[in-house]
Amino acid sequence: MNISILTNRDLASHIALSRLVKELAGHRLAIFLSEKVGGDQQLPQPLVELAAFEKSLLEDGRPSFDELAASAGCSIQGFDDLGNLVNSPEGLARIQASEPELIISLRFGLIIRDTVIAIPRHGVINLHSGLLPDYRGVMATFRAMLNGESEIASTLHYIQDSGVDTGDIISTVAIPLARDKSYLLNVLNLYAGGCDQILQAVAAIETGQPLTAVPQQGAAGYFSFPTEAELVQFFNLGHRLFESADISRVNTLNNTLNNTSHNTRHNQY
Repeated sequence: MNISILTNRDLASHIALSRLVKELAGHRLAIFLSEKVGGDQQLPQPLVELAAFEKSLLEDGRPSFDELAASAGCSIQGFDDLGNLVNSPEGLARIQASEPELIISLRFGLIIRDTVIAIPRHGVINLHSGLLPDYRGVMATFRAMLNGESEIASTLHYIQDSGVDTGDIISTVAIPLARDKSYLLNVLNLYAGGCDQILQAVAAIETGQPLTAVPQQGAAGYFSFPTEAELVQFFNLGHRLFESADISRVNTLNNTLNNTSHNTRHNQY
């Protein structure tokens, strides 16, 4: 099957992509990369420091995004040269050229619209690192930690329109929130179960089984990047965005991601 992966240049995307390019080796892959999430904005300093920490880990000798793509028999493509206009005629043509039968969105930083969504015959599925519809938008795990949740979750859902995280839900995976770990580690821990969700969906499609999905139920919450005041509240609760010990923990997580015996709760619809 021809599969196009839309992902982002960040640490979680890299860790997930490292596994997916191995597990999907029997498919023809195309990989498209966004360079950031959202438009131009001035983020609070703690979020700038988090991004810098992630960047340092991406540059610590692990395979680059280009090398991951090469191992999948393709090259990285993007939309930065198009002013990030993924839905423009040029952006549309770029995706069409990969002839996708399925598009997988994984932390992709640009909003795709109907012309792109209509390309693959098996649709567009998105892995969201939060429970839907409670935590739509960015940094869902931050919000869950701020709200004192006992669990965090990843949700695999269809992208059916240009709404943000609004599509029908295919599956959810929940894991305990590790209160002694940083925001970054909690987010990254979601991607073991999250990759399983993607791979199970691909396997079902490949064998001709239609994916069962249900509309989102209940009140929805939408969140943007946290404000300075929200970050202060987060830190006052004893939480951290990241810490130096995360360097070795990230490497351990990356090396053991293929181990599927995780303490997860999986809901398949």
